[in-house]
Amino acid sequence: MRASKISNINFFEDLTSPFARKRFCWAFGSLLAGCLVLFFLINGLTKSAATDAASSIIIEVAAGAFIILFFYITYMHLIGPHVKSSDLRSLRAQDINKEVKLLSSNTTTYMFWGRSGSFLRAYTLLELNRQARVKQHNIRIEVILPNPEGERLVDSYNKILQSLGENKEKNTLLLHVIATCLVCAILEANNRHLEIEIYLSHFLPNFRLDLSDKGAILTHDDRTKPALHFGKESEFYEMFRGTIINERDVSRRVIWDRNLFNGLGLVESSCNEVTITAFGVDNPGLDEIQERVAKLVTERPHRYK
Repeated sequence: MRASKISNINFFEDLTSPFARKRFCWAFGSLLAGCLVLFFLINGLTKSAATDAASSIIIEVAAGAFIILFFYITYMHLIGPHVKSSDLRSLRAQDINKEVKLLSSNTTTYMFWGRSGSFLRAYTLLELNRQARVKQHNIRIEVILPNPEGERLVDSYNKILQSLGENKEKNTLLLHVIATCLVCAILEANNRHLEIEIYLSHFLPNFRLDLSDKGAILTHDDRTKPALHFGKESEFYEMFRGTIINERDVSRRVIWDRNLFNGLGLVESSCNEVTITAFGVDNPGLDEIQERVAKLVTERPHRYK
């Protein structure tokens, strides 16, 4: 099957998109409400041929909006989504945020392979940490990131940022890798139900792959493009899982002393000389990266708003 056909938004799947559903209901709901307001305003005026004609038009428009909303809601609640959506479905760019969040709920394993791990830091790790504490069950997390010590990878990473129109700063890849390592180390050290492993790869992906017990999501490096969701029963799920495992096995594992992070939180004071240099990754110097790493750890900016 051609990739363009897989990633194309199907009409029936698009009707079940949270983003499309919200905009659809808001648009026609607002139209219906506006028509009702106008109808009552016009009826308060002196009766004439013009007001009668305007009232008739408004009633027709309101009736049309109501009928469209009625059949749409009927479709959503009685017919349901497209029958194939459980195995393989396209996601609007605006729905990626929500779908990745759903992927991290009620799972015991989570695997991530990407370039910076910005959304991983912003939500996924925090949510998995919360679940492990509340439910008192063990969660295993594996993270694969590009090795920031490879000059070729750094050059390619900067070119990708430039092509996406994003700000390219000095040592950007290094900063993201250290920030992700720091967040992982702090959460694992302070939660006995979390087991986190980080690996540095010699390959720079132009995609992000999130995989849990519930399925997998493959996203582009361009936040304006749709993503693909693979259900656990999909034939592609095990393929992606095997791909992550193979890449993990040929990558360098990051080792750190867990005791260094006991009692620390995701605050600026946790980003110091001891913690930033605890991952065995070469860096240009503490003064140059400390403030910028602290910002990534505390503010946790990401592209999927």
